[in-house]
Amino acid sequence: MTIAACYLSPEGVVFGADSTTTWSATSGHHFFNHAQKLFEIGSDSSLGLVTWGLASFEEISFRTLIARLADKLAQNPPASVQVAADTWIDEVWPVYTSMQAYGRVNQLNSMAVRSADEDEELAQLSNGLVVGFCLGGYCLPDRNPKAFEIVFDPLNPKPTSSEVAKNTHRWWGVPNIINRLIYGYDWNFRQAILSSSHWSGSEADFDSIAAQQALQHPVLPIREVVDFIHSCIRSTGKAMKFSNFPQVCGGAPEIAVITTDRNFRWVRHKTWDTAIEDGG
Repeated sequence: MTIAACYLSPEGVVFGADSTTTWSATSGHHFFNHAQKLFEIGSDSSLGLVTWGLASFEEISFRTLIARLADKLAQNPPASVQVAADTWIDEVWPVYTSMQAYGRVNQLNSMAVRSADEDEELAQLSNGLVVGFCLGGYCLPDRNPKAFEIVFDPLNPKPTSSEVAKNTHRWWGVPNIINRLIYGYDWNFRQAILSSSHWSGSEADFDSIAAQQALQHPVLPIREVVDFIHSCIRSTGKAMKFSNFPQVCGGAPEIAVITTDRNFRWVRHKTWDTAIEDGG
């Protein structure tokens, strides 16, 4: 699992992610705390990408695919960030659909009748194969920052890019800690209240009451955005660490910024010996 973030500001785009990746075995979950989920697209680039969900495409890593994307964009510079996002979709889709697990999901999904074991297999495989990306930055000569969300789902057709609204922040993976912190509730808590016999109002009534308690903030200077993203990722990792749930988020937060006057820059980035140092 992951906590991944994007904040689209008038001054630029800030990306963030934790460093924990989960490997599932029959004996349970195993966690590696030095994964990379945030990448610059190319070198000295005005584009970046953050990912959540599935960690790789079987034999091909995200790092390799992002390098291929960078090669294509270097040969044919995109006219816009959306063109870059759509190029990423075209690069990923044939790799995604060629996975054996993807074929198995579609085989199970097409069956008119499934056993209980097959239903469970379908649910586990389809949930585990969902992977999302947020690609953002700017493309010259336009320095207007943009960001686009892309989600690949084995039960859905080839995805399209969805633009992130300006002056907003988006969270993916395990966003419930942040939603509780900022809005006072997460989706599961909201649904539990609405389905409870103790609640007699409408969904709109609940949302209106909850909105009055939300911790809203004004348009932030870009350095405050960096602090906001880092604080939320770190808070999520710590909350999961001290909870009774599997620690599916954690490790060192990685933060990157692309401002309208400068290219991709790392704010926080792991060194190559980070796993060695962690072990002493």
